[in-house]
Amino acid sequence: MAEPATPDGGLFFSVVMPAYNEEAVIEKTLLDLTDYLDKEGFHYEVIVVDDGSADRTGAIVASVSEQRPQVRCVRNEGPGGFGFAIRKGLESYQGEAVVIVTADGADAPKDVAAYFRKIEEGFDACFGSRFSGGAVVKDYPKLKLLMNRASNMFLSLVLRRRYDDFTNGFKCYRREVIDAISPIVSGQFNITIELSVKTILGGWKYAVVPNDWSEREGGASSFNVVKLIRPYFVTLIYCMSESYIKRVRR
Repeated sequence: MAEPATPDGGLFFSVVMPAYNEEAVIEKTLLDLTDYLDKEGFHYEVIVVDDGSADRTGAIVASVSEQRPQVRCVRNEGPGGFGFAIRKGLESYQGEAVVIVTADGADAPKDVAAYFRKIEEGFDACFGSRFSGGAVVKDYPKLKLLMNRASNMFLSLVLRRRYDDFTNGFKCYRREVIDAISPIVSGQFNITIELSVKTILGGWKYAVVPNDWSEREGGASSFNVVKLIRPYFVTLIYCMSESYIKRVRR
């Protein structure tokens, strides 16, 4: 599918937002995001991937899209899970670059705009860091923070990169990067590792910017950091093995 032309020849961006039972927060998240991106003058679409919600998430998104046509909803009818929902969104987006955001409002609209500007500057990807200077993090659970810092330190050492937030799913990629690192195989939160590690091992040029994070205002998160340790490790081995095989075949 061809990307839509923009009035001034600028880049057309996509936002992919997986959502599961987010009726308590999805409307505010969408309104805050679209208000900000409109104010900043970006050309964009927002794809909400309804990951089999049993509540009014889909109906609320449909209501928002009636007033804001840049918002559309697709339903993930296949296996459920954060990674599967993102993969569904990556099958549907039309932009020249895509950013992945959560539906709970934890990712700040101003940071989405900052990512887009880095892509406009010529970077292939933009990664956020919630733990570098300039980032504001509110109410991050202590156990989750401890596990996060340990896992990201391990990834930084193994990959020999001075980056401290691989597990942050809030990142932006040019279409060329997504095409090059496909197929994406992760079905759960380990997709955050797969996307970023494949991008780094592929030699793509990425920028790192501080990004704010705040605890969700409503609903419940399905994120469980303890259960993700093994999938994260397996995904890392998979990505490194794939990268090695590609180098050997060249």
